[in-house]
Amino acid sequence: MTASALAVVACSSAGSTATLGGTPPSSGTPPSSGPTASSGSFQFTAATYDATGNATSVNVGVSRSGGTKGAVTVDYSTSDGTATAAKDYTTVGGVLRWADGDGAAKSFSIPLLADGTAAASKSFNVQLANATGGAALIAPSTATVTIPPATATTTLSISVQGNHFVDGAGNTVQLRGVNISGLEATAIQGWSPDPWGDGNLGGEPNWQLVRSWKANAVRLPLNEASWLGLTTYDHNGSARQADPAANYKSTVIKAVADATAAGLYVILDLHWNGPKVTVPGQATPAPQTPFEGGGGQNPMADADYSLQFWSSIAQQFQHNAAVMFELFNEPYFWWITATEQEWSVWRNGGVISQYVTGGNPYQVAYNWKSAGMQQMLDAVRATGASNVVIAGGVNWSGDMIGWLANKPSDPLNQLAAAWHAYPNPSAKNEPALGVAQYTYVQNITAAQVPVVITETGDHNAPGTIGAPLVSAVLPWADQNGVSYLGWGWNPWSNADNVLIKDTLGTPTDGYGAYFRQHLLCRGGGTVVCP
Repeated sequence: MTASALAVVACSSAGSTATLGGTPPSSGTPPSSGPTASSGSFQFTAATYDATGNATSVNVGVSRSGGTKGAVTVDYSTSDGTATAAKDYTTVGGVLRWADGDGAAKSFSIPLLADGTAAASKSFNVQLANATGGAALIAPSTATVTIPPATATTTLSISVQGNHFVDGAGNTVQLRGVNISGLEATAIQGWSPDPWGDGNLGGEPNWQLVRSWKANAVRLPLNEASWLGLTTYDHNGSARQADPAANYKSTVIKAVADATAAGLYVILDLHWNGPKVTVPGQATPAPQTPFEGGGGQNPMADADYSLQFWSSIAQQFQHNAAVMFELFNEPYFWWITATEQEWSVWRNGGVISQYVTGGNPYQVAYNWKSAGMQQMLDAVRATGASNVVIAGGVNWSGDMIGWLANKPSDPLNQLAAAWHAYPNPSAKNEPALGVAQYTYVQNITAAQVPVVITETGDHNAPGTIGAPLVSAVLPWADQNGVSYLGWGWNPWSNADNVLIKDTLGTPTDGYGAYFRQHLLCRGGGTVVCP
């Protein structure tokens, strides 16, 4: 899934009207007290905020919803819990202001004063008060900030043990997290010097906001040409630099370091790639590398650069045991009709007869050689890296029927399977390729291989907390020991598969609200969550 190629689910709903507050007042006479509905209401963007062991501050978000008429303000302040001001945190207080028509969420920062001696988690409180301009306070108008003990800063580590993951202490880990788009697209499209530009996040994500949803993992889509610093070409032969600001690699390295420091496991995913092809009519006789931009996703990794990419990635991150490698985002083989043949190309590589330009024409009939999952895994292991490696299925990773029969061989037994579960437009409570996929996934875990749903998504329905597919998939995954990450933590305007409304992590209605609610439930220690 990319910013330009999101799965869209058709839906419709009947219109309805309702009167806020029950029976309306008599004609011409407004209520003598109470909030003006159009002025909106204030609430914290979360009921709990979790700091990390090495954090020096925590950001707290406040949203205005239900109306934006008039200039309004609200006071905020902190108060002690088990954490003490001046010892564990710095007291803050102030006023947040919204202009007429302003509905954007706002935030304030609280400095943390970790002394390195705490043996247990501590917490303090934040509260809202004195809403003005006719605005109201709604729950949560109080929230809790938790500071972990000093021992919480130990290095993250994850590995495969049987059909599940374990941390460095041998404790079972279920990955629950989000995808954050941007790094796969911006640099190679060349429209911003910040490789995060396409993510609409204003730069590197705020990892503390991701953690506030009780997420423990993040997936970062990458492209090989920007990481390798290649000169690329579009399908007409025009040259472009894949890393125009010469900062792609350093940006990725910093993001991984910051995310793991925040307590998040990281999955690095080869999302976009460009093989060498001979462009018809091009004067240069040597094969060239087409431009990877424009939102196109090629069917499979390529033999020209993908192995080099994974060798370089593995060398860079082999000493960070919190980093996992997803070999290729969403393999698909439009031109192959035999199931056995597509799985053979998936595992061992083969000739690909289509190339996606992302432009116009969107797809062209070029032949090129792909790299298979086995070759990419071998490239990782040849560096000495023992990180967990993840291989997704076919049909955009939505079909797992042949995964077990074509399982790549890993001498370290640190291999997991990836599945992408998106809605079936005609049956919202099952994946697009049918309920049989649940059985295929169960067969994989029964064979002692962990499964991660590295992408899932659903509809963003205004005014609701619910999502037909993920409300079925996530509880099922919990019951079957399957991990999951939602697409995507980017404040886009798409009608589907978007988790947040703004850079403060306010959940979208429908899908985002449900996903956050489920992560908070599971992260709070509840085994069975709706």
